[in-house]
Amino acid sequence: MGRDVVFVSVLALLAIWYNPVCSETADLELLHESDSQHHSIWTRKELANGSKDSQGHCMWYGTCNDCEYAYNYAYQGDAMPIGETDLQALESVCPELFDQFGPEDEPLFCCDSRQINDLIVNFGQALNLVGRCPSCARNLRMIFCSMTCDPHHSRFLAYNTTQEHTITPEPITNSTVVVKALNYYIDDTFVTEMYDSCKEVTNPSSNSLVMPTICGQWGEDCSPHRLLDFMGQGMSNGGFSPFDIYFQYIPDGEPVPNPDVIEAFDPQAVPCYEAISNTSGSCSCVDCSGSCPKPKPWPPLPQPWTVGSMYGVSFVMMMVFIAVSITFLVTVFWKWHVDRVARGVKRRSLQPTISTTSSTDSQYEYVQGSFMERAGASMEKALESFFTEWGTFCARWPWMVLIFGLSVAAALTVGVIYLEVTIDPVELWAAPESRSRQEKDYFDKSFTPFYRTEQVILHAENIPGFDYETLSGTKRFGPAFRLDFLLEALHLQHDIEAIIGDEMNTTLGAICYKPMLPDVDECTIQSVLGWWQGREDYLLKSVVGTTNGYNYTYLDHAIYCSKNPLMPYDNNFKWVNETTGTLEQIGCLAEYGGPAFPYVVLGGFRNGENESVSDESLYMNATALILTFIVNNKADKDLLGPAKDWEKKFLEYMKYWKENKMPGYMSVAYMAERSIEDELTRASQSDVVTIAISYCIMFAYIAIALGQARSFSRLLVDSKITLGIGGVIIVLLSVVASIGFYGYVGVPATLIIIEVIPFLVLAVGVDNIFILVQTYQREPRRANEKHEEHIGRIVGEVAPSMLLSSISEAFCFFLGALSGMPAVKAFALYAGMALLLDFLLQMTCFIGLFSLDTARQESNRLDICCCVQVGKKSDPKDAVAAEGALYKLFQDAYAPFILSKPMRAIVMVVFFGWLCVSVALTPRVEVGLDQELSMPEDSYMLDYFAYLAKYLSVGAPVYFVVKESSYNYTDQRAQQKLCGGRGCDTDSLVTQIYLASKNKSRSYIAATPASWIDDYLDWFRIYECCKVNGNTGDFCPAFQPDPFLDCVECDKTFIDTEKLWPDTRTFNNWLPTFLIDNPCELCPKGGHAAYGQALVYNGSQENLTVGANYYMTYHSILRTSKDFYSALIEARVISDSISETLSAVANSKVEVFPYSIFYVYYEQYLTMWRDVLISLSISIAAIFVVTFILLGLDIHSSVVVLITIIMILVDMFGLMYLWDITLNAVSLVNLVMAVGISVEFCSHIVRAFAVSIEPTRIARSKESLVRMGSSVLSGITLTKFGGIVVLAFAKSQIFQVFYFRMYLGIVLIGAAHGLIFLPVLLSFIGPPQNKLKAWQHSISLQRRTVHVTLSQAETENNDLA
Repeated sequence: MGRDVVFVSVLALLAIWYNPVCSETADLELLHESDSQHHSIWTRKELANGSKDSQGHCMWYGTCNDCEYAYNYAYQGDAMPIGETDLQALESVCPELFDQFGPEDEPLFCCDSRQINDLIVNFGQALNLVGRCPSCARNLRMIFCSMTCDPHHSRFLAYNTTQEHTITPEPITNSTVVVKALNYYIDDTFVTEMYDSCKEVTNPSSNSLVMPTICGQWGEDCSPHRLLDFMGQGMSNGGFSPFDIYFQYIPDGEPVPNPDVIEAFDPQAVPCYEAISNTSGSCSCVDCSGSCPKPKPWPPLPQPWTVGSMYGVSFVMMMVFIAVSITFLVTVFWKWHVDRVARGVKRRSLQPTISTTSSTDSQYEYVQGSFMERAGASMEKALESFFTEWGTFCARWPWMVLIFGLSVAAALTVGVIYLEVTIDPVELWAAPESRSRQEKDYFDKSFTPFYRTEQVILHAENIPGFDYETLSGTKRFGPAFRLDFLLEALHLQHDIEAIIGDEMNTTLGAICYKPMLPDVDECTIQSVLGWWQGREDYLLKSVVGTTNGYNYTYLDHAIYCSKNPLMPYDNNFKWVNETTGTLEQIGCLAEYGGPAFPYVVLGGFRNGENESVSDESLYMNATALILTFIVNNKADKDLLGPAKDWEKKFLEYMKYWKENKMPGYMSVAYMAERSIEDELTRASQSDVVTIAISYCIMFAYIAIALGQARSFSRLLVDSKITLGIGGVIIVLLSVVASIGFYGYVGVPATLIIIEVIPFLVLAVGVDNIFILVQTYQREPRRANEKHEEHIGRIVGEVAPSMLLSSISEAFCFFLGALSGMPAVKAFALYAGMALLLDFLLQMTCFIGLFSLDTARQESNRLDICCCVQVGKKSDPKDAVAAEGALYKLFQDAYAPFILSKPMRAIVMVVFFGWLCVSVALTPRVEVGLDQELSMPEDSYMLDYFAYLAKYLSVGAPVYFVVKESSYNYTDQRAQQKLCGGRGCDTDSLVTQIYLASKNKSRSYIAATPASWIDDYLDWFRIYECCKVNGNTGDFCPAFQPDPFLDCVECDKTFIDTEKLWPDTRTFNNWLPTFLIDNPCELCPKGGHAAYGQALVYNGSQENLTVGANYYMTYHSILRTSKDFYSALIEARVISDSISETLSAVANSKVEVFPYSIFYVYYEQYLTMWRDVLISLSISIAAIFVVTFILLGLDIHSSVVVLITIIMILVDMFGLMYLWDITLNAVSLVNLVMAVGISVEFCSHIVRAFAVSIEPTRIARSKESLVRMGSSVLSGITLTKFGGIVVLAFAKSQIFQVFYFRMYLGIVLIGAAHGLIFLPVLLSFIGPPQNKLKAWQHSISLQRRTVHVTLSQAETENNDLA
């Protein structure tokens, strides 16, 4: 009637399914209890009266051997005795029939030996399926056992159709009449109760219910009446019963025909949650929800904190803003009022006073300063002196410095040839020590890596559905079932199967997954065309019914297979081949021996239908077909060459087919396992032009903006194009040298490094270039100061600030390498080294280049064409400060405006409000990364992702893996904690997963798991499964014929009377055999296809031990990043509970973990906020420490820098929420980079403020803003802005979202805080004036004045002489 089959899901997961067993000697004792309670098989009325029927008689006896079908002979007489062997056989399958006889009574029945054997063969098939549930098996066999042998037939049976058969009368009764059809009167309530006891019985290896399998054509639409009607359908009408059985369902209280003779068969049904005997136990929780314990309530999901209708955080920040703003404004205005009054009083009362302190003491205190002031001044002086000497040296020997620096950089650059670029997403985003990565490695090592999937989704376009007249009425079909659509899909499938790789001549058969080898050498292809075994002639076949004359077509077969995908035969589709004369029959199993489940191969059937409507009722509305080809995967990536070769050709062919062969009524989406990796690489390559344009714009701006022409005639002399390009080359050389350095070291690079680090280093490097060049332009050469001394003095002045920003950023990134995420760690290492090398090259090569360029300018030589001189050499003494338009704008307009009293108050309130809004929005930033964003805009994968979301009907498979431990799998208690069938515990592994699946909206578990332990125990109980050759002792597979009857039942021993639990020897001896036994019609429990790779064992025979093993089920449909990582969270909750249960029975730790293919990618989101906060905290702390040290232990300035950077980051989070930028590894890298760039916006201005000797904070703030603000604006903001805008036109969506949007935010928010907020903040809470620095500066000015006066006098004397 059926056979076991293999199902590989849309995500390439194997699970085995089975159908009823056919075995003449099946061991059915396990389905009943010898000491069963005496539930009467007779009516409730008789049970109540305590009477026993004595009027009924037989309706048949014996079976016709030469009839067309196995009809029974009509016989209306008394029941007869049967032989001892037949009695034992009958009692094994129908023990309840014997309950009506007393101990001394001779059992009399209405059946002979042949009828008993047929009952065991035919009905035993169904009992083997429902035997997991004793009450279901008992209720079902009551119906057919009583019909076959009950001595009181006439009480509930009546002839419907009989026929004379005089050729061979029945030898005992001499009857010449056979029964062709029978009326069976049965109580409708009992039928419903019987069905209710069976409807939840499951197929453990298939995650499916049994009822749809034994309900025939009705499948998932099974009901109590449909079940019995199908089972009673005779072979002459396409059924499996030898004769027709017409069940007459009698509702309670309604009369039956001829009530004096007939009454409805009405035994007492046993509910599934009750035992049929004292020892049998009830059905398990998995097979009967009534047996389940009350599940623990799931903890409530965290709800957002609200105050009224407002988010709680938003409400708090609003209150904080109002309170702080009012307090600040009141305090500031009061302070300004007090100061104004004090200044007026001071002016009116100003009188000379006599000092009580000596001038000597006062001067000493002023000069000495505090300890921190002395330390800061000393460090400042030391740094300035060192860099002055160094700058002078480099300017004096430019060529030597250039050659040396470039040689070292070139040597480091050579390391690029040793560089390894990581593009494997697992290596990029999952840390080797992360839980998901370790679990993936354990899974791959213990079993095999998850399969490679190649998939095609075909959708019907602009063609309507249609109606079709079936035997049961009009049926609506979706356009995917149009014959031309199916034929085109079949041709495409055959074309794909014929693809051969170009490079290695790889065929699909060489790489595909074949679960039934060696018996079935076919690839696993999940396709609706599998319902016709992939044959066009079968698809076009129509058969006229022999009894009803109905013309069965492919649509009738589609309906049948959608309800019965496990059926090997469709009895409506059988015919005699006119050419060969052989009988042919179409089934529902695909070529590889497994089913094509409708929810896997059909799509678009829901079409927005309400979730309350089941999938099963909608399958025929499909608008799409899904073809899935499963390819073997390898742990060693070097062995994947053939698979990638075939996949490459597959993708090329699908592109060709879409462009040239696809009919107009179709659309297609497709993917191969290599597609995402290929498209990520192409995404980077496709935006090379965009990135190049971006950098060219920045280069052009730098080259032009550095120059400050004093007149049009000197435009080509005063320009700095060569210097600008040289500076950019030095910056980029530092990036390449960094990559080369780590190529030597062996740290793999990533595409993010290549895409992001140049932007970062350009921001830092170019800013330093502008500061150095513009400071030189603003400060002309002093009297008697040589060229190299001038440059050295400028370097001494600005290099400490460059050192501060570069070293703090480098340390920020080096410490950021503590992150466990490989991509972030690699980025931090490469960025830190690039920044460090950039600073070193700028302090060497760029100073040398700058020295050469200034000498060229003083010689009036053209830029670029430096050999051309346009006039005599300029006298450096005649040079004047070139302040530039931007500098003057800051000095004359911007700084006075922004530091005016009203604007200072407005700026503080506005930026604090901005901060409060960003704090309120930060918790609402979503975590995750949609796959679509990583693809180019023109990628075929975007169509695939869209189709997947529309048409996918099943989620990803998930494995619950029991790790190798000391768990004793041969112990009954241990087995009961694993299995889900009869006799298993209510807190077993299978039961816990099953209970979780009942709340799939929360657990994300969709089905009961496939359980090897359940199928292995069932394998023992089926006689045809465990057989050996009596002569040789070799195992006899059930699918191999045994013409000489040499095979006998294997040697097996059970420790219980119910034969449920094998002893240790039996369990260990036959486990390897079970794992190599292919399922078949006679033995559907063979474990090779389903569990050949699901179980690891060591040793053999008595020394065998079970190692790692898994139990597979499915997730529900997952669509968003949150769905994916929430599914991981809930799966771990379930596995932790299972681990606790198994550890308790083992008295040692037993670890269970869930594994699904996507876990390794989505685990990062479970700790994303923690990782972000840790990474940013480490980076900020590093900047704080370095700033504190390099600013001369100035804690005040360091805190100001810290506050500003934190505000920039918080405002970045607010921007991320408002601009739909999710939090993930890419945005984390950008945020870490934002910390580094923020230093550039802050440190230069803060240091300028700290070293300023102006008397007031406002004056120092203005000086620092004027001196450094224009360089920051031109060096970072304007440089980056043009380049960033170009990224908006990138083809890759990830560039548009995470680079254009975030980079623009970093630059604009950083500039706003650095050039607007920071100067105002410094004017309020900036560090106080360093008195020692002020005194030293005044002494320096005095000395410089004296030096200039003496120089002028000497010049005048020389002139007089």
